[in-house]
Amino acid sequence: MPVDLREVLERLREYGLRCSVSPEELLAYIQGPSYEDDRVTQEEILGEELLLLHEAAEICILKNMGYRITRGTVVEAYPDTYRAHLIALGIELAEAERLGRLDWIARRCRDLASYFDDPHLPSGMEDAVSQLISRYCGGVLT
Repeated sequence: MPVDLREVLERLREYGLRCSVSPEELLAYIQGPSYEDDRVTQEEILGEELLLLHEAAEICILKNMGYRITRGTVVEAYPDTYRAHLIALGIELAEAERLGRLDWIARRCRDLASYFDDPHLPSGMEDAVSQLISRYCGGVLT
């Protein structure tokens, strides 16, 4: 069942993010090129509330930084895109925790462990990754 973008944007308000995201902006953002080899499909994003929340959060963060959302934003806004990704991941993990989705948290924590080896991780962002791991991945990565 597709997730309602309006509901996701309302949920983001609870995390202090306020912005409007049109369906066209969302599709442009997730269909555009990336600096990473994304493993998540458009269908997965549109069908999973936590992924949609994450992408909408990234878009809001980038819009609040002054970026216009187009198919090229992910690449053009790098390294801010990566910064937005880490903030959005924190929101996603907090929401997963609120929903009791421990399986989701474990999955994302496995991903987080590989970020230190990511050649695209901007310099100085290691602390942000460490903080996410410390906050959400306690027993998962031991």
